Amino acid sequence: MANINVKFLHPTDGTDMEAEVDDQMTAHAVINELLANNFIPNNPNGGYQLFVKGGREVKDNGKLADSGAVESSTIRVVPATDAGIRREQW
Repeated sequence: MANINVKFLHPTDGTDMEAEVDDQMTAHAVINELLANNFIPNNPNGGYQLFVKGGREVKDNGKLADSGAVESSTIRVVPATDAGIRREQW
């Protein structure tokens, strides 16, 4: 367990936010913190996903460190959507 400084990239407006986080935080916990700090708006259409720069997804209950997040990592916040779902599955 270690505290690391990372940069979060906003999903739509291109802004970023630097923060010190515990590398054992889950994606779910990080997203809740980003919502609580008004960095991202609530997304009722499916929430958000996190990706450590380099393409590694942080699974919902996966830890930042397990996805390769280290000191000075950049983490993209991406809206989760139902893109690609077939109409008859709605």
